[in-house]
Amino acid sequence: MLSLKQQIVWFSRVQWTLLSLLLLLVTGFFFVAYKPHMRQLADLQEQIDRYDSELTQSKDQTRILPDVAADVEKLKVKLAKFKTLPRQQELAQFIKDIAQLGQQANLKKFELTRGVPARGARLNELPIQLTFEGDFVSVYSFLRHAEELQRLTRVPSMNIKSNDKDGQVKVQMTMNIYFAADSFSTAE
Repeated sequence: MLSLKQQIVWFSRVQWTLLSLLLLLVTGFFFVAYKPHMRQLADLQEQIDRYDSELTQSKDQTRILPDVAADVEKLKVKLAKFKTLPRQQELAQFIKDIAQLGQQANLKKFELTRGVPARGARLNELPIQLTFEGDFVSVYSFLRHAEELQRLTRVPSMNIKSNDKDGQVKVQMTMNIYFAADSFSTAE
C-alpha cells in the first residue's frame, strides 16, 4: 500500500493529467468541431443574405410585370397592322386584289404583267409591271389603296405621264411582291 504522501502525489499527477487531457479535448473540439461549423454557419448566413437580396430584386422586377404584359399586348396590336410576308407567292390572290382596286378606282386600260422571280437569301421577289390610265384622283386613290394592302410590296419604279386632255394620266409602274425564301416557285 502506498503511503498517504505517495497517494497525494499520485492523485495530484492524475489531476494534472486529467486537466491536461481536458484542455487537449477542449482545444481539439474547438479546432475540429466548433471552428469549422462556425465557418460553415457564417458561409450559410452569407448565402442566405445573398439569396434574400436576389429575392428582393426579383420581387421588384415582378412588380413591373403587369406593365410589361400591357406593353407586349400594345406591341402585338401594332404588329398586326404591319404588312405580312406570306410563306408562298399567293400571286393569284394578289392579282385579284390589285385588279379589284383598279376597278374600284375606275382605271382604264389596266394591264398587269408578271416578271421573273428573283431568289434572295431570306425572301424572294416577284416584279409585276402595271400599266393603266385614269384621272389623277382615281390614280392617287388606287395607289393609296394598293399601299394599304397587307401584302409586303415595294415600288422600285413609277412613270406618270399627263395626256394634257381631261386631266387624264398614264401610269407605268413596277411593283415587287415578296414571299418567303423557302417557297420559291415560278408557277402559281
